[in-house]
Amino acid sequence: MKFNRKTSLRLGISIPLFLIVALSIISGCNNSDLPPIISSVQSTPPDFSKPIILESFSPDSGGVGTQLVLKGQNFGTDSNYLYVTVNDKKAKIVGVKNDYIYAVVPARADTGYVRLYVGQGDNVEEYALDKPFRYKFKRNVTTLAGKDQENGRIDGDYGEARLQRPWFLLADKDDAMYFIDEGRGTDKNGALRRAREDLIETLVQCSAGPFQSPTCLAFSQNEDTLYITNKSSHEVTTDVNILYCTRAGGFVDTKPFVYMKGAQTQGIAVNPKTGEVFFDSQTDGYIYRYTGTGKTATQEDTPYEQLFRISGSSNVEMRMLFSQDGSTLYVVIRNRHCIYKINYDTETRTFGVPEMFAGLWGESGYANGVGTGARFNWPGQPALDEDGNLFVPDKDNHCIRKITPQGEVSLYAGKGTEAGYKDGTPDRARFRGPEAVVFLSDGAMYVADRDNHCIRRVVVE
Repeated sequence: MKFNRKTSLRLGISIPLFLIVALSIISGCNNSDLPPIISSVQSTPPDFSKPIILESFSPDSGGVGTQLVLKGQNFGTDSNYLYVTVNDKKAKIVGVKNDYIYAVVPARADTGYVRLYVGQGDNVEEYALDKPFRYKFKRNVTTLAGKDQENGRIDGDYGEARLQRPWFLLADKDDAMYFIDEGRGTDKNGALRRAREDLIETLVQCSAGPFQSPTCLAFSQNEDTLYITNKSSHEVTTDVNILYCTRAGGFVDTKPFVYMKGAQTQGIAVNPKTGEVFFDSQTDGYIYRYTGTGKTATQEDTPYEQLFRISGSSNVEMRMLFSQDGSTLYVVIRNRHCIYKINYDTETRTFGVPEMFAGLWGESGYANGVGTGARFNWPGQPALDEDGNLFVPDKDNHCIRKITPQGEVSLYAGKGTEAGYKDGTPDRARFRGPEAVVFLSDGAMYVADRDNHCIRRVVVE
């Protein structure tokens, strides 16, 4: 069915045309006549002098991450002219080939109509069919990569790979995950690794160069540069507290970014609107702003400015995360068991006063509640969902916590204070020392389950 009305829908979006052979997409539907997604094709828009027809979609039901195939005529091959929704929620397009569009069902879409919008700017047509897509809610925890209690560094497919204390996790716009195997020194103990397309690969290992004690990761604004913090220790021989590597260099070309002797930098965050880089010093407790030119640093450089301390304290171990609009910085104080939020003005580039968001300074424990009524025990690197909820791995409580924008803390997955390893429903699943969480475009959460040496996948709707 075509809705013959112009729809003022802004389609100025950049969706990579991943035209890779994807058996999972085809296996999600029963159409045996579907063509494969080919690896290379010249991108062309639909032929607007001819009719554009939406004939069907399949499957007719599924949950988050279900591969949805729209069949019709004259879609072209350029996804920048196409926009798909399920019950009015955007479904990411992962491929298009003239008569077929391949998309991914978003999280929490609920039952509703599949709609296709074709065109750009103010010249957009809407297409839909009479039958709705029946959404099936999911609740499940599974293991993506690694094996419980098997500590090692083995590259390969997700089932065969082995991890060594993964304790940070970051995803790029293409859903590749970058993680750190905990370790320090010059003997390959720690490593930067990547998980994508069912493959784990090691990019960099600890050496006599600047990569000696990797702790946290952050991408530059355009994701062409990956920043890595170095935590000082007696096994470390470098004064580089932040290093970087580049996408152009395959993320193996590590170079010094900031020298700060004895800083023990851990937390780092890049403002998504301004591109500014902020980092901490565990030693003096201050948060700093990078002021350099982005070039490789020397020991004589001091490309940073000291900003402020939280609660006036030194020896604080931080994890940091900006909201998507860059207006709020969340700071997890791990060894003080609490989380702060700080307003940030992207115009004046100034911070407000740090405010306690959840937990209580210096009070460890396990309790759900609102704001200072909640208790954590060594919280780790958080992640935000599209609704502004903050999810925090509660390391020594061995579970994942959820914090609403109003500061209400609840259990999300695992069982507070009970360590273990078990897949299953979120209330039955068990973690052991989770350190970091991240969301991918499939709507699922991925967890660096440090002491289980695994990456876990959590779907709760």
